Amino acid sequence: MIAQLSTFFDEESLIALTGPRGSGKTEIAINLMANFDNVQVYDADMYKPLMRARDVAMGDRREGSINPQWKYMDTPVIEYTPEVWLKQGLKVVLDMGGGELGLVPLTTMKNLLRDRNILFYVVVNPYRPQAEFLVRRVLSMLPEPPNFILNPHLLDETDADVVLHGLELYKEMHLPEPSILVLLEQVAKEVEKVVDLPLFPIRRYLQMEV
Repeated sequence: MIAQLSTFFDEESLIALTGPRGSGKTEIAINLMANFDNVQVYDADMYKPLMRARDVAMGDRREGSINPQWKYMDTPVIEYTPEVWLKQGLKVVLDMGGGELGLVPLTTMKNLLRDRNILFYVVVNPYRPQAEFLVRRVLSMLPEPPNFILNPHLLDETDADVVLHGLELYKEMHLPEPSILVLLEQVAKEVEKVVDLPLFPIRRYLQMEV
């Protein structure tokens, strides 16, 4: 079963992707925007990691009616942008910074969006070092219980076996069952034969440059 827009948003219009650094939040956010016309990504990462949603050239869709020059501003400058998009009837993804420090902007954003409900997701890559410890630190900072997105990968070495083994590693973390399984497009058909979870096949838009 392939995940649809409603799989992520349910009845809400605003979701926040949280989780440890390097778990794949930004890649998932960009793929949501690439796959669905009525989705906008708000780069809420104030800590300037190596890769950011705003660094990916995907045209002007991300800006909506906001001045395109603002896409290189940091969160404090344009923190009301999600409300503008929501009033336009768009679905909004808050791409939060990694780890518990990445959740700091939530306080300000929740005040600005006080009439809006935020559906929280924690993105988990069980192959990341200390994954369970780091996920639980993020959980301790969230204002309410989240849903979970499982994103088991080893970058270019990822195949169906890596994804399926990642499912087993996730079970050992004793976290709630994930709502969605993220995987590369090229392995989706093979995994779909043996997994009942909603699948979200993605492309890799972010590339590490050496």
